[in-house]
Amino acid sequence: MRLIGTAARLGIIGILGLLLSVVMNPANWGPGSSGDLTTLEFATAVLDDWAFTLVILGALLTMAMAGAAYLVRDEREINLMWELHGGEEE
Repeated sequence: MRLIGTAARLGIIGILGLLLSVVMNPANWGPGSSGDLTTLEFATAVLDDWAFTLVILGALLTMAMAGAAYLVRDEREINLMWELHGGEEE
């Protein structure tokens, strides 16, 4: 079992190394058709062209945060009793 885990880790490291070498190669990044994108053009593209996607992404992140907050709640009996009685010792 440890051999499979080690092989999986080495495979992931190898894939990440390959991906990094492809991304870092300047030959793969030719000149863009529209040239450099300014900050104003980027903001306009995000807020106008991608508005629906931005709203959906915000909703997904909100659901994820609510789910994380629910999962973190500690509902052990001793903590629930402390909340009900204010930490009084019996």
